[in-house]
Amino acid sequence: MPANPGSVPSASHVLGAKLDSIPFSGYHLMIIVVLGLVAFVDGYDLAMTGSLLVLAKGPLHMTAGETRFLAVAANITVVIGGLMAAVVSDHWSRRTFILVGVTAINLFTLMITVVQSADQLIVIRLLTGLAGGFAGAAPFPIAAELMPAQHRRTYGAIYEIMLASTFTVLPFVGFLLAGNPEAFRLMALPAALGLFVIPVLVYLLIPESPRLHLRRGNLQATVDVVNRIIARGGNRVPPLTVDEIRSRDPDGRPEPLPPFIALFRRGQLRWTVVGILCLICAQVS
Repeated sequence: MPANPGSVPSASHVLGAKLDSIPFSGYHLMIIVVLGLVAFVDGYDLAMTGSLLVLAKGPLHMTAGETRFLAVAANITVVIGGLMAAVVSDHWSRRTFILVGVTAINLFTLMITVVQSADQLIVIRLLTGLAGGFAGAAPFPIAAELMPAQHRRTYGAIYEIMLASTFTVLPFVGFLLAGNPEAFRLMALPAALGLFVIPVLVYLLIPESPRLHLRRGNLQATVDVVNRIIARGGNRVPPLTVDEIRSRDPDGRPEPLPPFIALFRRGQLRWTVVGILCLICAQVS
């Protein structure tokens, strides 16, 4: 809703209302599944740290100092990567950040199969964490934009379940491979699936942000994305037209994004703090 009840809704509000009006369909479920696979890949590759500490220590003759550094390497850089992506992805492209992040995180994980020293493994884990921050920063904003409002909680539940499932899958894989001196290399092989399949699914099935097109002044691309979602959902609502958007912002000026610092301003600060605390608790547990 606009800030003033009597004011004319902006093009951004009209766009958001149209996206929210699209009934939940198999297309929305497909978006949830694809982004959930991103979560699974991200979680699997980042959560490998615990298994690597056990399985790679002997074959790579890791010292106590190298073991300590390996334990925190990916967690340090995932924060850096996530912050970088959060600051700039809305200005560039969230989908691009997912594509880059998912491709890179799986490529670096596959490189574990050829490491010859603890130093090489630590460098790879640092890069993996950075890529994981890129891949993990965009799925929720993408879903918040494309999901009908009443189904965002559905997405959040499925996404978190697929992310949490990696903490069950990884120990099981480690159990099956324990005793094999090449176990830490073998458990990295599933990253091939993430490298050659998940980016393709994201590229083909996840649309570019219609709000990004709108901010860039490309009204036709904005309408095309929305109407593609409407069509894939069964054409149960009228299509969006360029005139509906243009009539709201006749001067054609894009609506500016709020600065990143707005997350820490009065009115928003408590929600930012709650989100940060939830992430910290999830990492600690």
